[in-house]
Amino acid sequence: MERGVYFDGWYRNSWNIHPTLPPRRLQMLEDLEEMGATALVWAGLGGGVISLPYLEDEAFGEIPERFRTYGYVNDSEFIAHCREAGIDLFAIVFQMQAWGVPAEIVEGQVKALVERRGTAPVSEIGLTAFANDDGPANWKPFAHYFPKGLTNSAGERVTDLQREVASHGLDGEPYHTIWVEAPLEGMSSYLADRNNPVWREYLKAIIRLQIDAGAPGVQLDEANSSHLAFGWGGCFCRDCCLVFRAWLLAQPAEKVPAEVAGVDLTTFDYRAWLLARGHRQGENPRTFPLYEQYWWAIMANLHVTSRELSDYARVYAASQGKRVRLGSNFFNCDAYYDAFIDDVDMIVTETAYTLPYQPWFYRHCVGFARGKDVIAVEGPYSGEVERLNNQLKVGKAYDLFRISIFEANAMGANMALPYGSWLGTGAKDAYWAPRDLAVETGQFIKAVAPYTTNVSPHRTAVLFTARSQLLTYARSHPGEHGDFFPGLPGDEINNQMINPFTPYWLTLEALSRAGKTYDVITLPEESVRPGGPTAADLSRYSTVVLPVGFGVSATQHAELVKYLDDGGRLVLVGEYATDLPDEVRAEVSNHPGTTFVAAPAPDASAAELAGLAGLVNDVVDVDLGGTGAASVHALAGGEVAIHLLNVDYRAETDGVTPKRDVRVTVRLDRAFSSAKLIVPGAAPQPLGLTVTPDGAQSFTVDSLGVYAIIHLMDCPR
Repeated sequence: MERGVYFDGWYRNSWNIHPTLPPRRLQMLEDLEEMGATALVWAGLGGGVISLPYLEDEAFGEIPERFRTYGYVNDSEFIAHCREAGIDLFAIVFQMQAWGVPAEIVEGQVKALVERRGTAPVSEIGLTAFANDDGPANWKPFAHYFPKGLTNSAGERVTDLQREVASHGLDGEPYHTIWVEAPLEGMSSYLADRNNPVWREYLKAIIRLQIDAGAPGVQLDEANSSHLAFGWGGCFCRDCCLVFRAWLLAQPAEKVPAEVAGVDLTTFDYRAWLLARGHRQGENPRTFPLYEQYWWAIMANLHVTSRELSDYARVYAASQGKRVRLGSNFFNCDAYYDAFIDDVDMIVTETAYTLPYQPWFYRHCVGFARGKDVIAVEGPYSGEVERLNNQLKVGKAYDLFRISIFEANAMGANMALPYGSWLGTGAKDAYWAPRDLAVETGQFIKAVAPYTTNVSPHRTAVLFTARSQLLTYARSHPGEHGDFFPGLPGDEINNQMINPFTPYWLTLEALSRAGKTYDVITLPEESVRPGGPTAADLSRYSTVVLPVGFGVSATQHAELVKYLDDGGRLVLVGEYATDLPDEVRAEVSNHPGTTFVAAPAPDASAAELAGLAGLVNDVVDVDLGGTGAASVHALAGGEVAIHLLNVDYRAETDGVTPKRDVRVTVRLDRAFSSAKLIVPGAAPQPLGLTVTPDGAQSFTVDSLGVYAIIHLMDCPR
C-alpha cells in the first residue's frame, strides 16, 4: 500500500497561496525518505491555472546560483530525484481554479507577484492576460501552446479566458472558489467548469506539460467540477445548459418532464427558460422547475468529462514513451464519485471534517475504492487540524497526532503525513508535525507494511446505496460550501457540511465504536455505473447491513432476495426500496432472514447505537469501551493481522490511557498456531493463543496503547 505525504510545503506564518506551491529543496527529499514516503499528493506543478508559461517556469525554470547553494531545484529536477528515491510525485491539476493574481511589472519583468512591494503600479496577470499575450515579457505567447487559439462551443474565439471557463449564476456572473482565495488584495479565482470544452482543452495542456516534466503521477483535484456550483445554486453557463438539453433529449418520451411537454428540446436553454418565467439569482434554486432533473443531468456528466481527461493523460504519456499513474481527489468519497473510480489508479480523499476519531470514515473509503489504494489528507473545515497544529508547536498532543495517522492504517487506508499542508484560507499558517514525530510515525507505518492490506476476511458487509445518497443531495442538500440562498423549512440537518446521509454514517460509527469489524460495499447508481454486487458477491458475508436503502433498484433488490434465499441475514436500517411496489419490497422486508430496525436519529443515544451494533457479529470479538476500533487484514498465505486502535486520549495527561487486559476472540475458518504482538516503539512479542469452548481462538493484550497489530500465523517467526 502507498505511504503518502501531503506535500504542499507551505511556510509557517504565511498564507497558503494557491495555486502555486513553494520551490523545492533537496533537504525536502531527505525528509521524505526518512518519513518513509512512496507517494506525494498535492505535490507540485500547480501553476498552470495561472498560465502555462508560469507552469513551465515551475517545471523547468532556471534556479539562481545563490539558491543552488541551499539546494533549491525546479520541479522537474525534484521529480527526477524523487524517482531515484522510489517516491512518486503526483503533479496537481486544480480543475476548479481559474486564476488572476496581482503583479508589479517593470519593463516586462515581474518585480512582485501576489505579495506586493510597491515597486510599480499593480496589474493583474493570469489566464486572461495569458490569452491576450498581455503577461510578463518572459511568457511565451498563447499561440505557442494553442496555434489555432481556443474556440468555445458557440464558435467564438476566446479572449477573456478566465471568465469564459467559469461557472456562472443565473445572473451570468461568475462564482469564485472562495475556499482558496487567500485574504490578499487582488487575488481572484473563478470556479472553473469542466463541462466547458475550452477548459478541458486547457486542462489537457496542463497535463501535457506535467508529463513532459517527468511527473510519474497526475492528480486531478476537485473531481466534482461542474457539480460543486450547486452549493451556490448551480451553474447556468451555456455548456451546462447544453448538457441538460442533451440529457432531456436522451430521456424516453414517458420520462420527459411535464413542464417541457410540447417544447422544442433541440433548442431548449434552461437558463433562458427560467429567466423568462421570472426566476432570478438569489432565490432558493430548489424552488425552480426542473431543478432536480438539472441536478441529475450535471451529476451524470461528471464521469464523462473526468474520463476524457484520464484517458487523454494515459494516451499522451504513451505517445511520449511514458506511463503515468492517475489519482483523483474524491473529497468525502461521496456517491457521485463512484462512477469514475475505474478511471484512476489511486483514490486521494480530502477528509471534509477531520475529527480526532473517525475510523468508520476510512472503512467507508476502503470499500468505496473497490480495491484501489486510498490516501487521505486532512481537511481544515472542522478546526480540529488547526488546533492540533497549534498544540504540536508547543510539544503537546503527540498521541492525537499518532491517532490521526494510525487509525487510517488500521482500517486499511493511508493518512498522508503532513508536510506544510493546507489549513485553509482562514489560517496564516501551514500544518507541520515535528520532524522527529513525523519520522517516527512514518517509519512505523513502513515497518508494518507486511501486515497491512485493504483486503479483509470480514463476514459483515454494510451496503452504501449511492442512489439513496444522491437523492438526498438532489432534493435537499445545498452543497459542500453551505447555503448562499434562503433555506427551506426542515433543512437543519441536511444543510450541514458533513455528509447529510446521516443514518448511514451513524450506523458505521455504531459498529466501529462497538469494536465490530465490517466491509463496505457500494450499490451503484445504475444510470451512471451499471452492475454492482451480486448475490454471489455477498455470499461470503453472514450478515449484510443496509442503512436507509430507499434507493435500492429492482436489480439490486433481486440480488438481495437471492442472498436471503441462500441463507444470508439482512439487517435493514430504516426505509427500503421505496420506488418498488409493496409486494415486491416485501420479498426482502418480510423475509425470515431480515431484521428491521429504525434508522438512528442524529441525536441517537449511545444505548440506541449499541443496540444496533449488537445485531452484528463478525470474525473478531473485542470490547474497546467505545473508544477504539478493530479491523482484520487478510495477508498472503491465508494469515491475518488484527489491527486494534485505542483513542482514549485524556487532555489532563496529554496522552492515550492504555487499555488493560484486552481480550480478543477470533472466529475464522482456520486455526492458527502462533501469534505475535507488534506495537510502536517495541520489538514484536509472542502472544499465547487459547481455544474457547466453542472452538474459537483468543488471546489477551496486556496493555493496548494507541495502536497494536496482532499477526496470526501458522508457525512462530
